[in-house]
Amino acid sequence: MSRTDNAGLQPGAIPVPADVATLRRLCREFRRDLLDLTKHSGTGSSHIGGELSLVELLAALFFHTLRLDPADPEWADRDRFLLSKGHASAAMYVAMAWRGFFPRERLFDSFNRPHGILQEHVNMDTPGAEIPTGSLGMGLSAGAGMAWGARYRARQEGVPPVGVFAVLSDGECTAGQTWEAAMAAAHFGLENLVAVVDDNDRFVTGPRNAVMALDPFPAKWAAFGWHVAEVDGHDLPAIVEALAQARRPETAPGRPRVILAHTVKGKGVSFMESSDGWHAGHLTVEQYQAAMAEVAR
Repeated sequence: MSRTDNAGLQPGAIPVPADVATLRRLCREFRRDLLDLTKHSGTGSSHIGGELSLVELLAALFFHTLRLDPADPEWADRDRFLLSKGHASAAMYVAMAWRGFFPRERLFDSFNRPHGILQEHVNMDTPGAEIPTGSLGMGLSAGAGMAWGARYRARQEGVPPVGVFAVLSDGECTAGQTWEAAMAAAHFGLENLVAVVDDNDRFVTGPRNAVMALDPFPAKWAAFGWHVAEVDGHDLPAIVEALAQARRPETAPGRPRVILAHTVKGKGVSFMESSDGWHAGHLTVEQYQAAMAEVAR
């Protein structure tokens, strides 16, 4: 799907690191593409609520923080990015398309379709995907293993280790495997591992603490030995700074880092915001038009 009103942005040709003004324009395009992708999905749906809450986080990661080479997705010195929150894959696909990993048109003819390279849960057919992510709670374990391996390689070669960035949902922080990985990462001093939690306060079945209490959430991570930062997950300058701090070795020597990003599920579309009913869903013609009018402002 082509649009001519994309503020002069061209997928695959945006200088990185992007400035905040460019990141803001990208976020508008991401939200529009997510609505179009949902409408053109093979099932006519996506996990749109939790995808919209990720937009600013992924714009900052893919266009400011992560060292990547879309022309060489397996570049040995790339940062590793893991979307542990795998059901929100569409948000990652939009960011990757704009970064140049594959043509943007694939968003609208390959998502959730037989033999398409963009499935609703990430698989290894997607250029640049590091791991398949379906079951929740597994991404931080994979990230800890990658961070340990990157540090081992770096010590052998006498260079700094690459960064490993894992985006989690607050919901998967109720899974025991997440905390096993958190404990191991702290034990092994994986300071090149950064977890970013999309803390949108909504599970598929209701408000976070009504379903399973996580509070005191920051204190839990700190008790497991992590350096903890909190940020408004829709404030781009704050996100950029939090990510920059997280990757600096001197920020917390010998400790993994977690950024708790406080977000709004369905951000940008008024009838979806903070609604359990839009964890996933189909858009009627009227809903699509109303949502597009809001995110295009």
